[in-house]
Amino acid sequence: MKPLERLEPLFADETEEDIDHRAAYWFSRRRSGHFSAACRAELEDWLRADPRHREALEGMERLWREFDGLPRPALDDIPEPVPAWRLPRALAAAFFVFCALLVATLFWRYQSLGPNLAYGTAPGEQREVVLADGSKLFLDVDTQVQVRYAERTRDVLLKKGEVFFVVSHDPARPFRVGSGDSRVTVLGTQFSVRRNAQALAVAVKQGRVALQPSLEKDAEHVLLAGDSARLDLAEQRLELGHVAPEQVASWRDGQLVFRDKPLGELVEELSRYRAAPIRLGDPRLAGKRVSGTVRIARPDDFLLALPALLPVRVQPQAGGEVLILAR
Repeated sequence: MKPLERLEPLFADETEEDIDHRAAYWFSRRRSGHFSAACRAELEDWLRADPRHREALEGMERLWREFDGLPRPALDDIPEPVPAWRLPRALAAAFFVFCALLVATLFWRYQSLGPNLAYGTAPGEQREVVLADGSKLFLDVDTQVQVRYAERTRDVLLKKGEVFFVVSHDPARPFRVGSGDSRVTVLGTQFSVRRNAQALAVAVKQGRVALQPSLEKDAEHVLLAGDSARLDLAEQRLELGHVAPEQVASWRDGQLVFRDKPLGELVEELSRYRAAPIRLGDPRLAGKRVSGTVRIARPDDFLLALPALLPVRVQPQAGGEVLILAR
């Protein structure tokens, strides 16, 4: 499946002040000499996310050019007291210096910040995002995330879908993934988080993370490499388990690898790679365990083989849906 990209709208609660701050950050960053290819790509994402972003940045650059074109006499050339007719030029010079100091201050204040951005994929799309600090986000199909970098924290909000994270180590700025009332704090490097209407699932491929099921409670569960957790959102029930490293975000390789997985969870996951969902005709089938490998580009091939693995019948329905019944 060829990865495609689609940028989701920026935060609805973004204020004009937020936009001005970010425009100042990018304006100074581009003139600082610390402007990598990753920064350039992130700036383009920010500019595309909202027309107001480009207007703010262009307005700042226009203002800078206007004041840069004003004559700025040396202070030694200004007699004491300053004649009234020289005052506008002196004020222009002072204001230019003020602008320069302001931009320099904003750069040092915001150089550790990246812009607030939203990234997303539509059904059938996958995407890799490289953040300004080098951390990577691999977005699976139909996924939406928001990235908020601050001076002392790096936060990602997962609204829906699944993301595999490869996090750059920075003890001074914790990397946290929030979803609903839950939060995952990175203590290691590589892990996945999946969120849908029913559950939040975390699986660690390398390193370790701390899962806080509810922000209202202090309880945390440290997950190591090979550990997994599934939080039932309706009942707030947490199930801890284990997962083989090759199964964590195996969709990045174009397939789903699962071992002893409940059919209900597999059907829910497999439906994300089809235009129409798969449904269980009998809720008792949800607990049936199954192992195998699915090519996500051809999920129906697995459905055709499912009756050989479990005592079920697979019935295609109108509109492309598939119904699984007990045999």
